[in-house]
Amino acid sequence: MNRTAYIAGKITGLPKGHVQNKFNVVSNQLSGMGYEVITPDAVTDDSKGWDASVRNDIKKMLECDEVHLLPDWQDSKGAQLERDIALRLGMQVVYH
Repeated sequence: MNRTAYIAGKITGLPKGHVQNKFNVVSNQLSGMGYEVITPDAVTDDSKGWDASVRNDIKKMLECDEVHLLPDWQDSKGAQLERDIALRLGMQVVYH
């Protein structure tokens, strides 16, 4: 059975194309290693506010085996929250 990885990083305030590109780089690497990958930009409804989006992202993250943090995770309140939850729950956290 494939392992699942959730990728977390800064989204808010960045152009959508830039966000997709940086998530795709790590997503493609992980997919090539046999992971099923979940990214917040793929599961977030842009019409919802930040709170609702992060709640949805966390639900998806909790279904994964690992959380992979992009280099800009510290610039994101959402990614910081996702990291903190993952660590407190004993999930594997990988820094890129």
